[in-house]
Amino acid sequence: MSAIANLFSRLKGETTTVGLDIGNHSAKLVKMHHRRTGPILEAAGVQELKPETIVGGEIKNRDALIEALTTLVHRTDESIKDVVLSLSWSYGVLGDRISLKSQRGVADEETILFEAGQRPPFDVENITLDYKVLRRNVEASEMEVLLVAAKNQVMQSYIDVVLEAGLRPIVIDVDAFAFANAYNYSMGGSDPDEVVALINIGDNLTNITFLKGGIYQSTRDVSTAGDYFVKYLMRQFKLSREQAVGLLKGRDTDKFDATQLARAIEFSCEELSLGIDLAFQYYQSSEKTAKVQKIVLCGGGACIPGVPEYLGRRHESQVMVLNPLSNVQKDPEKFPDPIPDTVSTLLTVAVGMALRKV
Repeated sequence: MSAIANLFSRLKGETTTVGLDIGNHSAKLVKMHHRRTGPILEAAGVQELKPETIVGGEIKNRDALIEALTTLVHRTDESIKDVVLSLSWSYGVLGDRISLKSQRGVADEETILFEAGQRPPFDVENITLDYKVLRRNVEASEMEVLLVAAKNQVMQSYIDVVLEAGLRPIVIDVDAFAFANAYNYSMGGSDPDEVVALINIGDNLTNITFLKGGIYQSTRDVSTAGDYFVKYLMRQFKLSREQAVGLLKGRDTDKFDATQLARAIEFSCEELSLGIDLAFQYYQSSEKTAKVQKIVLCGGGACIPGVPEYLGRRHESQVMVLNPLSNVQKDPEKFPDPIPDTVSTLLTVAVGMALRKV
């Protein structure tokens, strides 16, 4: 887009945002054009990473990641430059919700940053700190604040790679917040008392983000994730990794005993459920709140056959797999066919970032 065209778009209240989600096994890119009538999906892509490119959130092979990002942009939309980049809550991001007294004559930011400096996890010398006021009680002069801190070393390692791939990270977001943003936009509103668990089943880690009335509460991690399902099938049926991954995607299931396959997936589901139980118990205990009313799944593990149904029975909750694009218009020339749900759910974090107007 030319500078003049870009100026006219902004005068009409139009902007474009690109979300870039870099995971342990793939990178996802989503481009949204924001109009007064709502966002329009203009581009989306997924690029698998070479094995061991990123391990536990740490970049191990910079060249491979730069190559993957360059390929992703080339295949998706070569005009993309500015991106909103996500960091994982599980790797290099710290968070805490605190209640503070507003002080007369003292700016809120000054009060919040002073309090953050007194808390052990927030070593202000080695982090970048941000905050969001969640609730404010004017009569009591109180506010509830979410503190978020990113370790500078981790954040800078991702920024450097993204820059070398020819992109400009203009905003740094957190994956848990992006998931919440995608969910809230998709649902169009929330019951103020409804407690929802957003469960992102990745390859190596499962993140559980709790919302109440659509407002972020906290995030917990569970070590059981998609890779556990893969390895269990490999052991049980003596499969290669590629074969096990294919089975979990619904390929070649007719070559295996359906009952045995269902039992293997249920066994892995139960291992995941034990971790979910602990996360739910911790949340309910710390927040003194009612049980989780709804479970919302995303990530590659959300599409494993039988997982949503098992989790619904096991946790006695309504379960849905989030389609983050359900309320988003799509450019008909670029997306003449529907995007499969198995792809849409992989894009959840990138969609949540692209929904931001920056």
